[in-house]
Amino acid sequence: MKRLFIILCCILFVFTACDNQRKGAEAVKDKKDHPNITLHDLSGSYTGIMPCADCDGIETVLKLNQNFSYRYTSKYLNKSDEVFVKDGKWKFENNIITLEGVDYKFKLGEKTKLWQLDLSGNDIVGELAENYKLEKMQE
Repeated sequence: MKRLFIILCCILFVFTACDNQRKGAEAVKDKKDHPNITLHDLSGSYTGIMPCADCDGIETVLKLNQNFSYRYTSKYLNKSDEVFVKDGKWKFENNIITLEGVDYKFKLGEKTKLWQLDLSGNDIVGELAENYKLEKMQE
């Protein structure tokens, strides 16, 4: 009985070690996507017109500040003059920008493009996928 317990512990240890090694490889892969990205590279204003089911588009501006605060503004074109504004904190992990208080996340595509992800955090696919991007404005 004692021998069986030792064998099971060894097997568990081997599988745990293999899983940690795989996760480490994924982390290195993510770093290789944008190895030289800096806070200065990420900060700035990004703009774009997101698709909208019942309007001409959603004019969107995302300003990422170097102190990790953000301002997210959106306006429904030809539907309302109201501008929606959200302020908060942001973070960048594994090429994903997460905005505190906003359901959407953004993936860094290039140093000048952010791709909006779906509500589950996955890439948006389909005919309109190319329209879910924000491009960095020249400052």
